[in-house]
Amino acid sequence: MSKVLSVCVPSYNMEKYLNRCIDSFLLPEVLDRLELIIVNDGSTDKTLSIANDYKARYPQTIVVIDKPNGHYGSCVNASLKIATGKYFRIVDADDWVDSDALVTFINKLETIDVDCVCTKRTVHNFNENKLIEDISDIKFEGCLDLNRDIFPVQFLRMHNLTFSVSLLQRINYTQTEGICYTDTEYTYTPLSCSHNMAMVDVSLYQYFVGRGDQSMSQGVLKKNMVHLVRVLRSVQRDHQGGFPFNDNEQLICSTLLSRLLYLVVPVYLLQYKRDVEIDETLRKAIATVNVLGKVTLSGVFSNRIIGIPYVSCWYYNVKLFNSVSPIFRLLKKIRRD
Repeated sequence: MSKVLSVCVPSYNMEKYLNRCIDSFLLPEVLDRLELIIVNDGSTDKTLSIANDYKARYPQTIVVIDKPNGHYGSCVNASLKIATGKYFRIVDADDWVDSDALVTFINKLETIDVDCVCTKRTVHNFNENKLIEDISDIKFEGCLDLNRDIFPVQFLRMHNLTFSVSLLQRINYTQTEGICYTDTEYTYTPLSCSHNMAMVDVSLYQYFVGRGDQSMSQGVLKKNMVHLVRVLRSVQRDHQGGFPFNDNEQLICSTLLSRLLYLVVPVYLLQYKRDVEIDETLRKAIATVNVLGKVTLSGVFSNRIIGIPYVSCWYYNVKLFNSVSPIFRLLKKIRRD
């Protein structure tokens, strides 16, 4: 029987979490319809050994790719080159799927033919020991025509989206390699090129948050700020490119740009290092969101420190920002000492 779903599992030093992720897929009801592609991204721990052990036990379901470290996008690109399923999605190695939801989901995928499928997710907070499931008044049934219906942007996340392999091949989809956060690219370009989307009422993706070493933690965001800037540029580039976009593209683009700006701008400004190219990228992205007019940047510009709206100072009046930046440097020094 041909595969219904191909799943890319990017894995870098995930020996603590990989078992939980892979075990959540290994149900007798779906093994013959599932292709699980574990991509070892140059790990230095036992990730590869664990992956190969699963492959030996489930050779008809599990594929292992062992490659040098190239970050998230390279894992997705490597998986897409060999994926044989009707549909394709990503599940990070430190996350997992709800097994019952997976059975329902794959059964549904066999009966539909759409560009994109949207499901819910559940957030598992490591620090607070609580679950948060997607809640919405959106009806998760039937299909949306993305050239007519408005996409519910609260589900504009990698965790919620599965795409048909034929769509990804049709637009020759690839992700930027060598950087983190390219799940934003996966969310933006294929969805903006989809004609229709099925809504399946299951909370499939189980998202594990709260660890200090995760890519969305403040320390890692600060370290990888340049990666976020490159993703901003790639979204801007594709927005100005020649893709066969649907009527939701402007809404999707402006929403994702505003989310990225919310992350990038405060990190960039509080490093107290001015960079002409980064300044230009951030200002162009802000201008794009303002021109599209689909969302507001109030969340970005409301960022404050000791009562000062420092993002506004930077964007609207560089001289004013330069006049208060010594205060920020002093506060940083005090915190450090």
